[in-house]
Amino acid sequence: MPVQQKKSTPQRAFVLHSYPYKETSLIVDVFTAEQGRIAMVAKGAKRPASNLRGALLSLQPIEVIYSGRGEVKTLTQATWLPGQPWVTGKALMCGMYMNELLIKLVPREDPHPELFESYAATLLTLANSDEHSAILREFETSLLAELGYGLQLETDIRTDKPLLADTLYRYDPMAGASEQGAGMLVSGSVLIALSKGRFETPAIASESRDFVRRIIEFHLERRNLKSAEVLRDLHALSERLDASRPVRAPRPIKLAP
Repeated sequence: MPVQQKKSTPQRAFVLHSYPYKETSLIVDVFTAEQGRIAMVAKGAKRPASNLRGALLSLQPIEVIYSGRGEVKTLTQATWLPGQPWVTGKALMCGMYMNELLIKLVPREDPHPELFESYAATLLTLANSDEHSAILREFETSLLAELGYGLQLETDIRTDKPLLADTLYRYDPMAGASEQGAGMLVSGSVLIALSKGRFETPAIASESRDFVRRIIEFHLERRNLKSAEVLRDLHALSERLDASRPVRAPRPIKLAP
């Protein structure tokens, strides 16, 4: 007689990605509050009558119960937790980019409860604000810090003097900023803006985005993020829109296969 697998306690979670498995099932990459990223097989989730089908929503909070001891668990129950606004347009692209960051940077079954709360709060903020760039920068820097790659944004690592806005620095992703030495070139104004979370000009916002992406690419061993490419396209398009009108994400742009 087979031994019945013990089920987990209910856990808050978000679906990061899913892909087909056999004829009627899915493999789901789930980010949970207590256990971090977990791969689960959702048996029968592609069937029209499946209870799992309607609950596995991207960028929406769910509650999951699963079983199994191997690398891939078995999802036994999933419940949508309504109440969080849906993200659309550019905010949707931002959410997809965040998901890809988590998939690429966060190891499986490595708990990060604070990062989970940061992710959930960021999705809520994206749904209620047009300040997408500043919101993403805050999430990116929080993610890097949580994984032990925190940005050094206060002082010159060689002199221990405060960073100056009108000074160019060399930034070592594993150490920090200095006027001398090796590393990527970045202005003090960008580092100070990131430390304060305030980007007072479009130029500073753009330079800050590019700097953080370069740091992330360093830690990703320069692997490309598909949704980051989409965000760049959206950003370029939004710059051509009248600044006095609300910026709307263009419908034709889709993720590359």
